Amino acid sequence: MNKVVIVTIEGLGTNLVGCYGGSIGPTKNWDHFAAHAIVFDQFWADTLRPTDVLESMLLGEHFANRSGKRTSESSEDVSTLFARALLVTDSLNVIEQMSCDFFGDMLLVESPSDDPRTEDADSADDDSADDDSADDDSADDDDQWGGDEAWDEHRESEDESADDPSNQEKSTQIARLFEAALGRWASVLEEYPILWIHSQGLNGQWDAPYEYRSIMCDEGDPDPPVDTTRAQLKLAPDTDPDLVFGMACAAGGQAIAMDDAWGMIEEILEQLGIAEECLQVLAGVSGYPMGEHGWVGYSPQSLHAETLHAESLHLPLIVKPANRLELGVRVPFMVQPNSLRKTVSSWLSTEDSPSDPLSESIGSGSDLVTKTDAMPADQWPLGNQLAYSCFENQFHMAVAAWSCRWSDAASGGDRVELFAMPDDRWQQNEVSQRAVAIVGMMTEQREKWLASIDANSNTNMEPLPGELTHPMR
Repeated sequence: MNKVVIVTIEGLGTNLVGCYGGSIGPTKNWDHFAAHAIVFDQFWADTLRPTDVLESMLLGEHFANRSGKRTSESSEDVSTLFARALLVTDSLNVIEQMSCDFFGDMLLVESPSDDPRTEDADSADDDSADDDSADDDSADDDDQWGGDEAWDEHRESEDESADDPSNQEKSTQIARLFEAALGRWASVLEEYPILWIHSQGLNGQWDAPYEYRSIMCDEGDPDPPVDTTRAQLKLAPDTDPDLVFGMACAAGGQAIAMDDAWGMIEEILEQLGIAEECLQVLAGVSGYPMGEHGWVGYSPQSLHAETLHAESLHLPLIVKPANRLELGVRVPFMVQPNSLRKTVSSWLSTEDSPSDPLSESIGSGSDLVTKTDAMPADQWPLGNQLAYSCFENQFHMAVAAWSCRWSDAASGGDRVELFAMPDDRWQQNEVSQRAVAIVGMMTEQREKWLASIDANSNTNMEPLPGELTHPMR
C-alpha cells in the first residue's frame, strides 16, 4: 500500500531554500531532494495564518471560498481522507485548532522552555494581539531583540554568547520533532499510511547551533546575535542595517537546522522498506519577511495587513513521488494549498477527492511530468493560470508575468500596486502608473475569479490574455 509523508513548516519562504535561489544558508538536503522530485516554482499561500493554509490543504478548498461572505457547503463536510493520517506537531495552536475529526491521531511534541527570554517573547506576542497600534507592536518587537543598544552589547561581549542555549551542542526542536514523528509512525504504519509533520519553524524557538548563524558572515561583518526568540522588528529610518543582517543570519541558521533534520526522512523510509511507495511532500505554509517592506518577521497572533507580499506568500513546494524520477522536474504554473488533498487522494487511490472548480490536481509521478513538460503559460490549466491570496482587507494575485496587490483604502476604493514578474521577485518596483492597462486586466481577472468562487463553477474563467502570461514586454 502506498504511503505519504507531508512536512509543513511555518516561516519557510523561498528565500531560505537553495533550489529556489535562496542564498542565506546552504540547504544541501533539500536541494538533493529537489534534484529527484517535482519543484513547483510558483506555489502561493492563499492567506497568511498558517492554520488557515493548513485547512486549505486538508479540505482541498481555497481560503477565499471559506472566508468573509463566501461560504461553501463542502467546507462543512469533514474530510475522511486524513482520518488515516497521524499528525505530529510542536504547535499547540495547530493541535487546538485542527479538529481531531481531521486526523486519526495527533501527537504534540512540546519544545523545552530552557530560555526565559522565550516566555517573555510569547507574553509580548499575546499583548500585541490586543493592540491595534503598529507602533506599539514595533516597540515590543524592538525589546525582544534588544534594539540597537542590546545589539551593541552582543557585539562587545563574547563571553555572553558562550552561555546562550543557541551556542550549545544539542538537538534542535525540529530534529526532536522529526525523531518523535518518525518513531511513532513506525509503530502505527499499517493503521496510518499518512504521516503529517507540522513544524512551527521560524515561528518557534530559534535554537540552531550558533555556528550555523555564522556561515553567512565574512571577515569584518558583525557577529550574529545570540537571541533564541524569533526575530521581529518594524524597521525605522535609523534602524541599524547590522541588526537586520544579524536577523537574516539567524534565520539562515534555522533553515540549515531544518535542512539537517530533513536528512533523516529518507534514511528512515529506507529502513522501513517503504521508500519505493512513499510520496514525500515539503511545503512552506507561511513566509518570513526579512525587511523587504518595512518588517522583519511577524507574530501569528498579531498579523498586519502589510505582510501580504511575495515574501510572505511565495513558498516552496517540493513533491517526490517515491523514487520514480531519475531527474527532478520544475513546474512553472501557479499552484495553491488546496491542490495538496487531491494529490494525496490520487496517490492513495481513494474515492475521496472533492472538486475545487479553480484548481486542477497536481497529480503525481510521470503523469505530472507529461502534463507540464514544456507547456507554455497560455496553455496552463485554467485553475493554474493565477494564484489568489487574501487576508482581511488585502488581496494579492499572481500570474506568469505580473503580480498585483489591492488594499481597501479607509477613504473608499482600492489602492493598487503592480509588480513585474519574475524579475521583481520581492516586489520592490511598483509600476501601476506606468501600466494602467495591465492593472485593468488584472482587476478584471480578479473579478472573474471571485465570480467563479461564488458560483462554484469555472465557467467564468477563460485563458488569460497574452499580456498577462508572457514576461517579455
